[in-house]
Formats: sequence, C-alpha cells, structure tokens
Amino acid sequence: MNGNIFLRTGVVILALGMCLGIYMGAKQDFTLAPVHAHMNLAGGVLMCIAGLFYNNRPALWGKLTTIHYGLQLVGIILLAAGIAGAHLNQKWFPPVVGAGSVLTLLAMLVFIFMVFKGTGRNTTAA
Repeated sequence: MNGNIFLRTGVVILALGMCLGIYMGAKQDFTLAPVHAHMNLAGGVLMCIAGLFYNNRPALWGKLTTIHYGLQLVGIILLAAGIAGAHLNQKWFPPVVGAGSVLTLLAMLVFIFMVFKGTGRNTTAA
C-alpha cells in the first residue's frame, strides 16, 4: 500500500465534509458543524498529510501503513456518525463515538510512530 490510497480517500472525505457544510449553509442549520469539522480535519486533512508523507517515504510502505489506513478510515466513519448521533439526540451514539475516537487516536499513534521512524537521523526521502 502506498500513500495514494490515503490521498484518494482523504480528498473524498474532504469533498463529503464540504458537501455537508454547503448543505448546512443552505438550510441555515449548523447542528452538524462538529461533524463537518471532524470529517475535514481528522478525516480529510490527516489522510492527505499521511498520503504525502508515505509517498515521500516509500520504504515505510507495509503492514503498519495498512493498519494506519484501516484504523483511520473506520475511526473517522464511526467518529463522524457518533458525533452526528450525539447532536441529533440519538441514544446509540455513546459507543459509536467512543469507538471512533479510540480508533482515530490509535491511527494517530501509528502515524506518530511512522513519522518518527521515517524521519530519524539515518533516513532520507526517496
């Protein structure tokens, strides 16, 4: 797996977040603004940053990048759904937002590890 899957997923999530923002603006109902923000930042922007990083460090491609991608993707889907559930007063939201938060954090921890691994003293860009 290389960084392109992160980039492609990231721009799709950004587009979906932008569509949600436009929808909220058209309706003048900003109840789901936190969903919009988390989709754009925790989903789209972080995915794109990871994609650029991994494409610049092809030696890091492997099992951990696949784990990072899976955690990030599932995490942001659950996080966005759970935040939406919370703001729409749905009773099911606590475990969904909790799982999404934990998975998103785990993805970030994997990415932190990969950044430190890929930017150590003896590493160079491709």
